[in-house]
Amino acid sequence: MRTILFAALLALTACNDPPTQAPEGPPTPVAIDAPSGQYTLDPTHTSVLVRARHFGLSNYTLRLANVSGALDFNAEDPTKSSVSARIGADSVQTEYVGQRDFDDELENSEWLDAARHPTLDFRSTTIELTGADTGRMTGDLTIRGVTHPATFEVTFNQGYRQHPMGFPMALLGFSARGAIKRSDYGMRVLLPLNPGGAGVADEVDVIIEAEFTQPVAPAAPAN
Repeated sequence: MRTILFAALLALTACNDPPTQAPEGPPTPVAIDAPSGQYTLDPTHTSVLVRARHFGLSNYTLRLANVSGALDFNAEDPTKSSVSARIGADSVQTEYVGQRDFDDELENSEWLDAARHPTLDFRSTTIELTGADTGRMTGDLTIRGVTHPATFEVTFNQGYRQHPMGFPMALLGFSARGAIKRSDYGMRVLLPLNPGGAGVADEVDVIIEAEFTQPVAPAAPAN
């Protein structure tokens, strides 16, 4: 009798064990209808916004307007792609409407110090997929002559083998978000003396919308 009960308990335990699942592999990227190769950043359809908590009141937002860059795109394996970008440190745009030239103050002071460090530069080092149309891009970010790694969460939005309005160019569009500490780059102006204290936050959010273009031969007219 004891042997029968023991066997029954073993059988019940086996029935209750969760089924073994095969380990998940890397995400499969969405099919992108755009060719591999060299793309150029389209500055008229690109924006770089910077936000920082301002005395606990709001996320003060400014724009960096003078942006250029390049994308070496691998359609078959996006992780083998690479990105480089350059932003003019003298291209700050804010909503300030007072008598001061606040944009100029941010550009030519202990903030960006554009006279000695005229550009902000980024060059990707690794790209990994986090989903079918999302990825994580890490690279070297240089501000005020200081370089640190920076990571951005990237979403692929759309690609076209040829512009939908018929222009002879391929298009790729992405959104990206990341955060850096401005003190890492020597910008310590108005840092709070303690967490939650009055001042401008050390952590700065960077929000990017970017479009890239590649010239292609125009489609042959139909016979």
